[in-house]
Amino acid sequence: MEMTEKLSAQPLFLAPVLQPKLWGGNGLHKYYPQLATAGMGEAWIASTYKKFQSQISSGPFKGQTLQAVWETHPELFGGHSTGADFPLLVKLLDAHENLSIQVHPDDDNARTLFHEPNGKTECWYILDVQPGARAYYGHRAQTRVELERAIQTQRLDDYLITRPVTPGEIIYVPGGTLHALGAGIVALEVEQNSDNTLRFYDFDRVNPKTREKRSLQIEEALSATRFPAQAPAATVTAPRIDSKQPGRTEILRSRYFHVAELASATEIRLQPQSQWSINVVIAGTGQLEVADHSYELTIGQTFVLPVRFPVARITGRLKLIQATVA
Repeated sequence: MEMTEKLSAQPLFLAPVLQPKLWGGNGLHKYYPQLATAGMGEAWIASTYKKFQSQISSGPFKGQTLQAVWETHPELFGGHSTGADFPLLVKLLDAHENLSIQVHPDDDNARTLFHEPNGKTECWYILDVQPGARAYYGHRAQTRVELERAIQTQRLDDYLITRPVTPGEIIYVPGGTLHALGAGIVALEVEQNSDNTLRFYDFDRVNPKTREKRSLQIEEALSATRFPAQAPAATVTAPRIDSKQPGRTEILRSRYFHVAELASATEIRLQPQSQWSINVVIAGTGQLEVADHSYELTIGQTFVLPVRFPVARITGRLKLIQATVA
């Protein structure tokens, strides 16, 4: 019990896994100036998905993967059955160019199309935006047949809905929603632990290495898309101030995950954690202080706070995004 309490009092800092993308630029340099970020479209900052494994960068688990700690110390995550999947995946995305027009499966379609247990419901927290940048979100077709005909007659663009985005905005993207980040957007993405994507259109891009266009999955994408498009209830992203932890505001509540914003001009006092959380520093610098330990916090850092993490303070001028399971 004493060892569990000791481990529960230590944050698990995670090292990012960078991935090059055809649409990536150098927008992630702001968050990881020490890394070679040119051409990197994604930083997987909390991942147990397939070969893209987050490693613990300090403390008693240094060098181990998050997956290994999840398996060997389930008590740090509130307990779970042997073989249970880590439920979340968190990334930073730099859409220097448009992402493909795409859809992610919901749970039912994930089982049917990919033989995986969960879909890919996600959300975007908008970090940085170039002037005029817009996101693709939803479509105007009433039926699958209508959208299929639009694609066959090269009129897909007539059915796409775009919307402006602003820094600090959160956008909920349930599985089955046609969508894409538009050029000029850097976003933090919280999602179910899945990376299954079905593409409608990829702007005729050619991979300079293969000299081929990326594959499309139009039939499967049509099967996974909701008709007609449905906007999520406004209550999903209605902000809720945490009266027990001043400086913490919950900004999204979904069936899979909750997301909160922590903003400190001087101090945030964290209460003992009743559930584990993934925390990402998106602006500023400061410290995480617990017991007789102090941890430097800088932009881009990601850390897990285990269950029963004790009373702690976050000091300095900084902003964090916190994700928890629902």
